[in-house]
Amino acid sequence: MLTLVQMFSLREFPLDEQLDRIAKLGFDGVEGFFGNFDNPAGFRAKLDACGLTMPQAHVPLALMEDEFDKAVSIARTLGITTLIGPWLPPEERPTEATGWTALGRRLNALEGRLRALGLRLAWHNHDFELTPLADGQTGMDILLAQAPGMDWQADLGWVIRAGQDPLDWITRHGHRIIAVHLKDRAPAGTEAEGGWADLGHGITDYRPIFDALRRLPRLSAHVAEHDNPNDAARFLSRWKVAHERLVAYRPGQVFDGYAHAAVMCLDMEAQVAFYRDRLGMEEMFRMDLGGNRHITYMRLTNGQFFELFSWGQGARAAGESAPGYHHVCFEVSDLDATVAALRANGLRLCKWAEDGSGLYETDENPISTGADHNRQAWFRDPEGNRIELMEMARDCLQLQAAARMRVTL
Repeated sequence: MLTLVQMFSLREFPLDEQLDRIAKLGFDGVEGFFGNFDNPAGFRAKLDACGLTMPQAHVPLALMEDEFDKAVSIARTLGITTLIGPWLPPEERPTEATGWTALGRRLNALEGRLRALGLRLAWHNHDFELTPLADGQTGMDILLAQAPGMDWQADLGWVIRAGQDPLDWITRHGHRIIAVHLKDRAPAGTEAEGGWADLGHGITDYRPIFDALRRLPRLSAHVAEHDNPNDAARFLSRWKVAHERLVAYRPGQVFDGYAHAAVMCLDMEAQVAFYRDRLGMEEMFRMDLGGNRHITYMRLTNGQFFELFSWGQGARAAGESAPGYHHVCFEVSDLDATVAALRANGLRLCKWAEDGSGLYETDENPISTGADHNRQAWFRDPEGNRIELMEMARDCLQLQAAARMRVTL
């Protein structure tokens, strides 16, 4: 599933800075709009420099109908494969079924022209397409019926704002949905930012919606959008964190995953330096509990942390055979690269003694394969807390068990 950012959301902010931020946050690319079309080659160069793509874009209907060749040229230059009709000005919005039928036939003709060139056409809704007509239909229903080959980009924020049930629309037309815009409404009485809220910070419980989206056969892109954010960094970072949590959600599950692991420290600053300088974890924040008691959060991922407590006692962490929690494990995708990076940071890695009695530091290859078929390496922090690095194998026992449980990891 691609994660994209609709560039219209960032129209008031410096372009280069936002593209850099989008890339660093881990988005796959952007969804363009008319403001990106003045110099398609130049904009494509900026995307390429950031490692981003533009697989789809909002293209004005007038441009597609009246300057078809220009629209196609822009798409080819930017790498766009799906052109999305984004909006109709008030004076062009049909108010009865005959008008929506005529618009649907125009879109059907345009979809055929684009399909012949290997391109796709989709429609993006606002609230006006969802207003019931005299006969009970909506404009969106009519457009989808009159242009059967056209796809739909469902803006769920506007569905919610129109007072409609997103689950109903997803159920009835899910086979037509190829992308969704994900944003939320702010609580009643909140007028800032046009009444919109970042995903995960509004009034909607998006968990059942994400569960429904997970089953759509053709959905290929989740798009971050906010019609009028006053802080681009806040909008993008909040959206990314909320999206990761919602994607991981499964109905009925008791736990959502690890939130943090915590260790007691004898020397807080030395431990912070180790996890920052040796392991590359960013210090997120500190909580002062009074006296010399404080807690430091180190970032592992956006939703997982390593928590350091300052009031440890004794000389060192308990030995390998002591009862209680034994170690924390960090999953990595490339164990060889991780080991090389950590050694470059000055970290000494460890291996287990053959009799399992304890860890010892080694300059040899520290990587071994466990009984679960996963590759592993170990190290200790300065106060003796044991940490495992694990690269999961495709045939490992954990994934085999998850497959039997029909859980996607």
